[in-house]
Amino acid sequence: MKKFSLILILLISGFISWSQTFEVEQIEQLFRPRLRFDSKYIFDSKFNDTSSVFRQGEANAVFTFPIKTRVDTDIKLDLSSLKLKDILRNSVRIKASQVMGVFRVNVKQTHIGFDSLPNKNIVNVTGGILGVRLTRKYRIMFYSANASFAEQDITANAPGARASALLGQLHLRGLKKNFFYGVAATYSDGLFLPAAFFGGSQPIGRKFIFNYTLPVQLNLQYRDDRRTLITLGVTADGYRTGINYKTKRVNLNYTSASAYLNLRYKFTNTLVARVEGGYIFYQNLKYTPMDGYRTNFSIAPGPYVQAGFSVLFGQTLWEKIANEIFKN
Repeated sequence: MKKFSLILILLISGFISWSQTFEVEQIEQLFRPRLRFDSKYIFDSKFNDTSSVFRQGEANAVFTFPIKTRVDTDIKLDLSSLKLKDILRNSVRIKASQVMGVFRVNVKQTHIGFDSLPNKNIVNVTGGILGVRLTRKYRIMFYSANASFAEQDITANAPGARASALLGQLHLRGLKKNFFYGVAATYSDGLFLPAAFFGGSQPIGRKFIFNYTLPVQLNLQYRDDRRTLITLGVTADGYRTGINYKTKRVNLNYTSASAYLNLRYKFTNTLVARVEGGYIFYQNLKYTPMDGYRTNFSIAPGPYVQAGFSVLFGQTLWEKIANEIFKN
């Protein structure tokens, strides 16, 4: 059971790491470069069998920037089939790919009430690449590879090795409908886990979209206009980081599951703001097993709030393709 729970933590933290980059907003924009900022606060939550409380504040910044983009088009009219879909498919040859850099900084102050030093300052820095390529069947292959530093400030001189990678394919079925799948692998300071994932977006009527990213998120979105997006959903969250406990460096593993309501508003074509409130209905904190010490702590449910904004810049891959086609 202990091994299973550690695998679950690693699975969730690995999927959260890449889904923060490959998310519904990114699918809509097809990996448009951006700056993203978020802050989150988890209110006091009691430990189930102690008199102390858990709370956490964090700030997160992500910079996604272009490294290399290639778009080549060749248009030769082919009327071997008179169906419009076949004419477009047979007449237009497109080679398109893009490689982007991803740099993420996350800082947390975690209050663990029963500890002799209850306030833990934790830093997570991640760097890597995100790639996307249009296939001959007009599907989108995507991949990423990242290396991370995740430690408490007082254990930063002895960091554990952490890295993740994924490879997948996205099938577009219209402006709002798509599905994607692939494989991912995460290594985090001694634990390695490969896993498969599957997700997509399915319109429901004209104003609702159902999104799923298994195994970490389900949500329903409502869009009444081009600026406002309301999302109601459930999600899993978690992280694994080095920390000092009982004078030794160990790994702290935190997992949670929550229901949330998110409001996103697009002020301009480049500025998007969002606010979110939710209720964490499951929380657990676990340290690396140590002889003679308790290392598994259940935390009672509690609320959280989150706010942030994104600054979008550059062009999406689709915009670059369209510009190249019209240029021809």
